[in-house]
Amino acid sequence: MDPACPEKQNDGPHLGDDLECIGHFLARRDVESLDPDRVGRRFDVLVLCGSAVLACLDGAARAFHDGLVDRLLVTGGIGHSTSYLEAAVRQHPAYSNVRTAGRPEAAVFADLLQRHLDVPADAVVTETESTNCGENAELSLMELRSWSPPVSSVLLIQDPTMQRRTHAAFDHQQREAADPIKIVSYAPFIPVVTPGGVGGNAMTDSAFGAEPDKSGAAWTLDRFTSLALGEIRRLNDDEHGYGPRGANFIGHVTIPDDVLTAYRRLRSTAQPELRDR
Repeated sequence: MDPACPEKQNDGPHLGDDLECIGHFLARRDVESLDPDRVGRRFDVLVLCGSAVLACLDGAARAFHDGLVDRLLVTGGIGHSTSYLEAAVRQHPAYSNVRTAGRPEAAVFADLLQRHLDVPADAVVTETESTNCGENAELSLMELRSWSPPVSSVLLIQDPTMQRRTHAAFDHQQREAADPIKIVSYAPFIPVVTPGGVGGNAMTDSAFGAEPDKSGAAWTLDRFTSLALGEIRRLNDDEHGYGPRGANFIGHVTIPDDVLTAYRRLRSTAQPELRDR
C-alpha cells in the first residue's frame, strides 16, 4: 500500500509539510529496512542509479558489505542532472579527489564505491549510455538478461525523489515479460525539510546504516520544490504525465489524495520558474 503523508505538525497549509508529504511518497521503500536480519533474504544484484545524491552510495556499499548482494550494476550516462553530481563530488570532503568532468555518472559512482567505500572492482558492472530513468531501466534490464545464471531479483536504489518513477519504469519495461525480474525498491532516505535545505533524517534512516547528511542537505529548498512538483506531474496519469493516458513511458501510478492535495497547494504558491521543470 502506498504511504500516506506523515502526520502534519501544525494546522493549515505549510511549505515544509507539503514538501515532506510529497517526498515521503516519492521515496518508495518496499521493505522496512535493509538490516539483513529484518530483510531475511538476499538479492541477485543491486542496481544503483547515478544521481547527485551521494547517500545512495553509502546505502549500496552497506548492502554489499552486509551480504544482501554480491554484485552491483551501476547505471547512468551523461544527462541533464550530471552537473549536480559533479558539484556534489567536488564539494564533498572525502570524494573530491575523484575526477568527474566529462564522465558518465555510473563511472563516477563506480570509482567512488571502489576508492572510498571498499567495494571491489570485480563486484561492480557499469552501464554508461542511459540518459534518463526510462533508459536506466531499459538498458539495465538488457544487461541483466545477459547474465548467467538468470537474475530473478533486484534491489533498486535511486535518488529518493526519483525512486518511485524509476521503479515504475522498470515495471513498464517488463510489462510483457514471461518471467519478469522482481524489483524491490529502497530509497536511501526519506526527505525532510531542515534549516539548511532538504535532506535525510537520522532517526528514520538509522536502520539503513547510511549517513545522508554527511556533506550537508541533499537539495536546496528551491531545488527540491522543483523536483517534487516535476515528479508528481510526471507520475500523475493524465495527458501531461508519463502514464498510459499521457506519454506512456510508465504504467499507471496511483497517487494518494493527500499527496495530490499537497502538490496542488504547493504548485499554487511556488514561484513560476519552479513549477514546470
